[in-house]
Amino acid sequence: MTFQDILDTFAVLDDWEARYEFISELEGKLHPLLPHEQVDYNLVPGCNTRTWLTGSLIATQPPRIDYRADAETPLVRGLVALLLTPFQDQTPADVLAIDAMALLGQTGLDTHLSPNRRAGMAHFIERVYQIARELQSVTP
Repeated sequence: MTFQDILDTFAVLDDWEARYEFISELEGKLHPLLPHEQVDYNLVPGCNTRTWLTGSLIATQPPRIDYRADAETPLVRGLVALLLTPFQDQTPADVLAIDAMALLGQTGLDTHLSPNRRAGMAHFIERVYQIARELQSVTP
């Protein structure tokens, strides 16, 4: 699923209750954490719901990032899947070039989430970029 697919789905759903249900269903799109990755080191700081995120390079040419994540609730797992959609399987440089907040503005989520959830999303996105910067430094 692409980010455009998400925008197209949002456009046909009548209300935010239906959109939240769709977001919750996105949790199935997450690349799951490996058993040893659900540790405090991979917790995203600033998220009210415990949310884990890690990423590693896939041995492609050029190397791309495989982000893996989990969270304690279905809605947050769905939000995480939505947030990761534009970043998944991109090169570190491509990830760092994405304006995530502009993309999210297209969904309308920035005006329909609580301030705490918006802050958590910002912390999550910053962690996405941090992982990309770390992996970019080891990319040949």
